[in-house]
Amino acid sequence: MGTSVGPSSGTSTGLSPQYQRLIQQTLRIESQPKIDLENQREQKKNKKSAVNDLDGKLSSLQTQLDTLTDTTTNPFEGRTASAEDGTTAFSVSADESASTGTHSLSVNRLASEDGRVSKEYTSGGSDIDNAFSSDQTFNVEVATPSDSGTDRKSIQVDVSASDLSGTNEEVLNNIKSAVDSAFQSAVDDGTIASDERPDVSVVNPTRDTARLSIRSSQTGYDGRLGFSDSTDGLLSSLEVNADQLANDTRGGELTEVGTDESSSKLTSEFTLDGLTLTRNASTVDDALEGVTINLDEANGTESNFEVASDVEGAKTVVEDFIDKVNEVITFLKEETDLAPNEGEERGTLADDGTFRRLDQQLRTDATSPVDGQPEGLNTLADIGIEANRDGTLKLSDENALEDAVRNNQDAVKSLFNSSDGVATRLENRVDQFIGAGDLLDSRTDSIDRGIDRMDDRIDQFDERLERRQQQLRDRFANVQSTIRSLASQQQAISARL
Repeated sequence: MGTSVGPSSGTSTGLSPQYQRLIQQTLRIESQPKIDLENQREQKKNKKSAVNDLDGKLSSLQTQLDTLTDTTTNPFEGRTASAEDGTTAFSVSADESASTGTHSLSVNRLASEDGRVSKEYTSGGSDIDNAFSSDQTFNVEVATPSDSGTDRKSIQVDVSASDLSGTNEEVLNNIKSAVDSAFQSAVDDGTIASDERPDVSVVNPTRDTARLSIRSSQTGYDGRLGFSDSTDGLLSSLEVNADQLANDTRGGELTEVGTDESSSKLTSEFTLDGLTLTRNASTVDDALEGVTINLDEANGTESNFEVASDVEGAKTVVEDFIDKVNEVITFLKEETDLAPNEGEERGTLADDGTFRRLDQQLRTDATSPVDGQPEGLNTLADIGIEANRDGTLKLSDENALEDAVRNNQDAVKSLFNSSDGVATRLENRVDQFIGAGDLLDSRTDSIDRGIDRMDDRIDQFDERLERRQQQLRDRFANVQSTIRSLASQQQAISARL
């Protein structure tokens, strides 16, 4: 609501400019308390904005502190793994559970999918048609990995007698369609997942020959295919299930399946630290605890790889911690500045002792020695983090941090997350200020209530000034009318004389 100082309707219409200026000057003087309230309201709004900004910066700091105080995963326990230069046979990665050290590895064989083919048929011949004249039913066993291991699902395939009639290539395509249909039904009803479905095709080695091909989508001995033949031995006749290696004409296994993981050529084979190991996949995460090995090329060449402390990862977390602490301390320094020198501007939160104390408390929490730590690793300064004169932190000695992470990770970890650790102390301090019902919420609520009260008082002033304006207009209108009446009478008297 505002108060107009221009002409209004009614008895005050047509006031002379002189009277209007007098009214404006009077209202300007009498509006000063309202202006003072508006200035105070603006100050409170600025303070609320500063409190909200502080809340955001403390929340960002708290998130970083959560990372440092997490007892299940800690950035100082990170690991990196890297192969020596020129290694193409494998790549490695590691998590915090891995032990540091150097290992040798050579890749002898990659894991592969089980592939089966029928014997070779002359495309235009009628060998299959002549051998079978009734419906045939057989089963294909498919691997389905689960959390408890690898399950195996048997999928029934039905081939009608009519589908077994025609040329060899036509019959092979009909069998392919029947197998494909059975696999799709198994996917649709949830028996197997879509990525567990084997591939089925008819291949033509030459223009005049055809073979049925079935390939598993899973690698290793666990991913092998299995077969239960029809009563009349359709699969045996095709040699798809033959326990033999296929060649240019006969059917069977494209890769030797074997009888277990160690004898199967479907598995990956590698030599780790002198021990020859096999796995069902080319990604191996159970040969060394916490280390994942990706086998890429079976060249038999031995290369070394090293598992080491993740120094760069730890340094990044420390630098992020320093940045978040510095954001809060710099903000508090600016917003609580008392401006002791002439011409300086006081900070928005300068009159609030709680925030001035917080600045000093955070500095103390960050730089004080930590109880229970070994000598030489009980302050941030011992790992290369020093305090500037303005209270902000800086990583002044990267070598000190790197050496501590490499050689004494437990001490670095507890320097931050023990019961008296730097991050623990800061987190406890920050927790007092942010969160539902905590100090910053209380401050914001108090400021909002003050702003509401000021809004009410300003509205009351507006109403009072509006009434006062109308009162002055009416009064000066009466004065002006009286003066005009007297002037008219004077003119009349003068005319008679």
